[in-house]
Amino acid sequence: MSDTPRPAAPPGQLRRLWRLARQPDAYGVVLFAVLLALVCTGFGGPGGALAAVLLALTLLFAVHTARYPARLVRAAAVTGAVAVLIEIAGLLAGYRPLVIAGDALTMLLVAGTIALVLARVGRSPRITLATVAAALSVYLLVAVGYADAFGLIDAARPTFFAGRGPDRPVDYLYFSLVTITTTGYGDLVPRARLGQMVAASEAVIGQLYLVTVVAMAVANIGRPRRRTARRDPAGPGQRPASRTDRGPDVSR
Repeated sequence: MSDTPRPAAPPGQLRRLWRLARQPDAYGVVLFAVLLALVCTGFGGPGGALAAVLLALTLLFAVHTARYPARLVRAAAVTGAVAVLIEIAGLLAGYRPLVIAGDALTMLLVAGTIALVLARVGRSPRITLATVAAALSVYLLVAVGYADAFGLIDAARPTFFAGRGPDRPVDYLYFSLVTITTTGYGDLVPRARLGQMVAASEAVIGQLYLVTVVAMAVANIGRPRRRTARRDPAGPGQRPASRTDRGPDVSR
């Protein structure tokens, strides 16, 4: 056996990963990055700052891989950079209004990214694994957006959760994930009616999304969309018949 240490990631694997990331509709990368950002949020402190940066980059990549115009990608990049800088500055300085402004910008960016990804998925001619990854990414992004909404509600009415002291960003994300999956541990409960109704809306939207969008995407993997099939009677990958192919018009 050789004692020569092996590289952690062979160059061939790195090149394949890079090619995968450069392909259009690389939503598997988006899904992995969103999951990584959720994990980093749980560490707080530097981990929370890293999660904010990673989430902004993930949202930017989601818009980029959907092949939207460059001006839209630049707008998302500027919004994400401003949101991250404001939020990190607020965390370092302990100035809550900056954190609130960063959460508001992040929530708007998340909502815009969800709309753009769903629009892109709706235009795809065939259901693929990338479509399923996009649907799951949107599901997690909805939870992230609601977590930001809970933080904004707490800013307007301090102490979002009943029977607790100051809340942390990881508490909002944890509660959002528990709510959207309808797990309902019961350890965190919104104190005010506004928070209760927003949480209830997340549970309803999450379940409707799972049983409609995600379920339909999984059940129809590999199938062309019906409207595409109607538009192209010859089937996918075949040239529709021209007037000369159909034969002479004998109806006259």
